[in-house]
Amino acid sequence: MTAQATPPPFSDPQWHQVRQLLATLDARQRWWLSGYLAASDTEPSTTASTKAASNPVLIGYGTETDNCRRLAQALSEHCGEAGIATEVIDLARLRPRQLARRDHLVIITATHGDGDPPEPVQDFYQGLMGDGAPKLANLKFAVLALGDSSYEQFCVTGQEFDQRLEALGGERLITRQDCDVDFEQPAKAWMTRLLEVLPRTETQNVRTAAPEPATRAPGYDKHNPLTVEVLVNQNLSAANRAQPIHHLELALDQVIPDLLPGDAVGILADNPPELVAAVLDACDLSGEQPVTLDGDAQPLVQALRQSRDLTIVGTGFLTFWAEHGNAPALKALCEAESREQRAFLRQHQLLDLLSQYPAHPPAQALVDALRPLQPRLYDVANSLAELDDELHLTVKAFRYPFRERHEQGIASRYLLDLQPGDPVRLYPHRNTRFRLPDDDAPLILIAEGTGIAPYRAFLQALSQRLQRPPCWLVFAEQRFEEDFLYQLDIQQAHADGVLEQVDTVFYQDRPGASLIDPLLNQIDRLASWIEQGAHLYLCGDKGRLSDLENSLKTALDQRQGDGAWKQLGRDKRLHRNLY
Repeated sequence: MTAQATPPPFSDPQWHQVRQLLATLDARQRWWLSGYLAASDTEPSTTASTKAASNPVLIGYGTETDNCRRLAQALSEHCGEAGIATEVIDLARLRPRQLARRDHLVIITATHGDGDPPEPVQDFYQGLMGDGAPKLANLKFAVLALGDSSYEQFCVTGQEFDQRLEALGGERLITRQDCDVDFEQPAKAWMTRLLEVLPRTETQNVRTAAPEPATRAPGYDKHNPLTVEVLVNQNLSAANRAQPIHHLELALDQVIPDLLPGDAVGILADNPPELVAAVLDACDLSGEQPVTLDGDAQPLVQALRQSRDLTIVGTGFLTFWAEHGNAPALKALCEAESREQRAFLRQHQLLDLLSQYPAHPPAQALVDALRPLQPRLYDVANSLAELDDELHLTVKAFRYPFRERHEQGIASRYLLDLQPGDPVRLYPHRNTRFRLPDDDAPLILIAEGTGIAPYRAFLQALSQRLQRPPCWLVFAEQRFEEDFLYQLDIQQAHADGVLEQVDTVFYQDRPGASLIDPLLNQIDRLASWIEQGAHLYLCGDKGRLSDLENSLKTALDQRQGDGAWKQLGRDKRLHRNLY
């Protein structure tokens, strides 16, 4: 019996067209077409799977430090493995009305500081919370919220998104997850639950939208830092200043691609040795005891010095310490509302808790219960295009009152104590929203204190351009004689024509003076530059610059009409870098 060949699944006219096309293709074109057809969903599918492929799950992230973007990409990869089509997008690029065309939305967002949404997603946040937000009756959603429980407004941005999406008619897929700084495990568990309820396509090889090139993962990150060596650690301010400001120069032997003026580096600081010793003594533990951290065996003293927060206590540690210390007061607190717990912890740092409620936990259990030591971001103060083998930072000592004493910030203390030859662990943090524009529009640079750091890098980059945009610098510090940071660099930039206008305010020299004074005194110049398309940058202390922004908004709206300041933001000509 002769086997019958399976006829092609085309009509005669279709088959004739296919053969005609194939006859015109070379080997390379045939190979490309075969791969294209193999990757395409050419088989019939159910209505549900076809809909899922054409309207993928939208994963939107809002971030300041890149953690939420990484989680969004990780979720997208897990979805791809499970046959779930996804699209990943920065919420800064998303408009709320676009959600009306979506079936499934996942939001992964941080809360910045004490209750603010991440600065890049302010427009999306305002639009979703505003009266003009669309009805979302067909939308199914889920929210993963990141925050820091040491703040009163813990995870509030994610909570607000979650409540607002429901109020607009959306249906919650799974319960929102609020994560503290040790977010990896709860985020992973939340993603596992989410994967069970997201729509799948028939094919398991689902292509997901790649992130925009500007936010691709760098070669170095906080899990894989670059170690550099200190070259210079110089005090820029008065020797007796309570909060001195230092200029650090670090040897950059490895290339960090695409680290541009306006970007930052994350510093992985070490806890001071005396703090580590005090924790070991309070727990009656030896620093030589072995522990395992992220699969890496190391002495306890190393884990405490480099990887664990020995200052701020999280609610998880509160429960852990209550169990090991058998303290009735702590056990009662663990049964109280989370708000009451956080209020207690804002008045108790780790050593306060260890001394008031003594306990003797196992070394590994202690390491597992402590919060991870968070990196700190510092703006790069030089242009690598001018000097590619050094990295410059500007660091101010951070001191703050706590109960009846004063404490020092871990990262600034670590950096200011470094000596030439000491190693520093860091990684790049790209801040695309605070870079120089591609065109030659005028620039208005407003700096408070160490906010001058990225502008020093700006000036170095601008000095190498053949066509230089008009540039106006407004800078504030304490005293002219002692605190004019990078004075020689600024004066040289002015002499070279890189800076067209320089205005300074020194608070101690002119009591009652404000950073906004030079701008309001030259409101005609300010308005003219903005009308010419100027970009306005704000960098430095959040409190002072937020007040300045409110005053500028009032002045500009009065002069140019209501909405003038808001339009500046819509045109992406308002750039903030506040801390």
